[in-house]
Amino acid sequence: MIDTTTNENNKNSKRTMTMAFSVFRSNRENEICSERRTKYSDQKKKKRAIVRDASFSTAATDRYELKLLFDGDCPLCVKEVKFLDTRNEKGLIMFVDLADPMYSPETNGNISFEEGMKSIHGIDNKGNVFTGVRVFEKAYSLVGLGFVYSFTKVPVLLTIADKVYDVWAKYRLEITGRPSLKDVLKARRMLVEEKTCEEATGGDCKI
Repeated sequence: MIDTTTNENNKNSKRTMTMAFSVFRSNRENEICSERRTKYSDQKKKKRAIVRDASFSTAATDRYELKLLFDGDCPLCVKEVKFLDTRNEKGLIMFVDLADPMYSPETNGNISFEEGMKSIHGIDNKGNVFTGVRVFEKAYSLVGLGFVYSFTKVPVLLTIADKVYDVWAKYRLEITGRPSLKDVLKARRMLVEEKTCEEATGGDCKI
């Protein structure tokens, strides 16, 4: 009788400890998510300031020939966009920041944030969508530097360049010291939809 009571008490004790640990872990994960959400939001504000200071050609005009979708949170991407914009005197390129909370797929070829983050996209004024190296070729041509990507006219070289770019696109977040795409998407949903970490991740709050 004593052994049975002792075993039952041990089981109850383990259940209590397990529940307490679960509550602690959940609370801790929510704290971490909240901290990261605040940090992510602060980073967004800084990026928005950088974009405003850079005065990119973001206003829609009848003369633009290419919308170039870029990741405003990517230092290397922003650096290249700045370079292109210094030569975009005719306003033939309109730069669209995917990282902007107001980014709208509906007005940008129905390209979702996730799609745009996986590979660079460009949209011409007829609505045709381009990805990868072709976007760079078109952008550089529009600012008078078409010779930089002239090699893309050779099919074999274009294929090789696309493969190299695909590898870069796949690992660029890690290379630039940023979270994985999965975590970026979670943080994006939290920011744009103003959801808690638990709501944004369906209970899988681990970012």
